[in-house]
Parts: sequence; structure tokens; C-alpha cells
Amino acid sequence: MRRVVRYFLFTSLLVAVSTSAWPLGKTWVAHIEDRLVEKGLERSLVQSVLDDPRLILSPQIIINNLFFSSPAGSKEQPLVMKIDPQYIEKGREFIRENKDMLSSVEKKYGTSPGVVTAILIVESKLGTIKPRQSTFAAYTSLVALLDPEYFRQVQEVYAKKFPAIKDETTFSKARKKADWALDELYHLLKIATDLQTDPLDMTGSFAGAMGPAQFIPSSFMRFGVDGDGDGKRDPFNMADAAASIGSYLKSAGWKENVSEQQKRQAIWSYNHSRVYVNTIIMLYEKLSG
Repeated sequence: MRRVVRYFLFTSLLVAVSTSAWPLGKTWVAHIEDRLVEKGLERSLVQSVLDDPRLILSPQIIINNLFFSSPAGSKEQPLVMKIDPQYIEKGREFIRENKDMLSSVEKKYGTSPGVVTAILIVESKLGTIKPRQSTFAAYTSLVALLDPEYFRQVQEVYAKKFPAIKDETTFSKARKKADWALDELYHLLKIATDLQTDPLDMTGSFAGAMGPAQFIPSSFMRFGVDGDGDGKRDPFNMADAAASIGSYLKSAGWKENVSEQQKRQAIWSYNHSRVYVNTIIMLYEKLSG
């Protein structure tokens, strides 16, 4: 008998609710399994991860992704993220300490140490911030929105705190997020297979981004490169993360000698946020000066 995937609702800083388990019907578990197999995964692999008792999912992840996924500006500068000034000097130190690695990235992709380091500062404070959210659980929580009954329960619990969750626009967004997350689950499992690692041990943000550069799985599968020559593309490896930033930005049109608008457009491709773009450009200019 297959275990019914369970979804847990945890008390959070945003809304306090009692802990409980919400079952996702076997029909929907089978549907998710079939969709992943259709994409090319082995059924045995999909079954093993969906049945794993370590898979504990939170509807709070849904709320975070629907309402809190965009970078926010600071109180003093609403159009720029708050960056601790010490990270300007830490960024310069990072560039000095990783001169060979960053020079190699620049030579291959045309991305200066300044822009690569700027992104690493914003995404993970130069690799020092390591989110502990299960990436597999984050995406599977969003995939659960494919079950209308599950989303109805989320709406009922969170409607008072987030009235917009009842809107048709939010429902449409949730469905798109579910389909997007299903595709990311596929790529996540491909990465785990390539690295010969347990997908349930892979961690990241509530949005499913991983490693120092905070790549989502599909982007890393497309733009990720082996930066240190060990024969693996690993989003958690700093050399691979830095080289993959270069690979991504080059594909988006970044060149050091193009206009600021073209540079902004390349960064926009990395993160569709005006605040994010402003922040990266600010750091890039300070680190390149």
C-alpha cells in the first residue's frame, strides 16, 4: 500500500495556526507521479521520493511563493535592497582571494569579477547563507496545488490574513506555480541523479533556489557549468556557481563594454525585479571602482 503524501501546516511568523496533517488523495499522488514519469524519470525513483517519510510539506511555502517572492527595497532606499556596508569590503576581499577563479570566468564568459561577486553577495552573502528548506519539499508543496481540494483548504486557513488568496487572479497564479514547480521537480531529480545524491538532502530557499548563486533547477540544467574541472556541475559548489553565473549572463547579453541599459536587461533576465537589478548594478559599480 502506497503511503498517502502528507502535508503539514506549521505555526509561522506570518500567521499562527495549529499543527495538523492534510492528506493528498492517492489519485493526485498518482497523477503527480505519472506527470514526472512522462517527463522522462524512472517510476521507481519518483515513487521512492514521494513515499519517503522525510517528505514533510508546508502550505506556508505556498503563501510565501504567492505573496512574498519579490525582493524588497529598504526603508531608506525603496528601489534598492538593504545591503550591509561591510559586504562591499567583503566583496573586494572575495575578489582578491578568488582571483584565479573569477579571472577564468571572465575570460570564458566576459563577466567581470565585480558583477559575479555582486550577484553572490545578494544571493547568499558570498556563500555564507545556506537555507535549510528542503528543495524537494518546497517544490512538492507547490505541486500540491494541482489538487483543487488542497488549495481550497489553504484558502480557508489563510483567507483572513491574505484575502487576495480568494481572488481568481491568485487561483490562476497558483495553478501556474504548480505546473512550474512540477517541471522544477523533474530538473531537481535530474540534478540529484547526476550528482549521485539524495534529492531529499538538497536544500535551498522557500522558492526552491539552490547554492551560492541561488539557481532554480531548470536554469542550472540549462546554464550550469563545471567551474573547477572535477567533471561535475554542482549548484552548491562555489566555482561551479560562479562560472554558471557567467554562463547565464553571457547568454542574456552581458558584456562589459555595452550600455548600462543592456547590462540591466541581462540582470533582469536573472531576476525579474527592478529592485534586484538596481541592487546588483549598485554593487557592481562599487566593486569595479
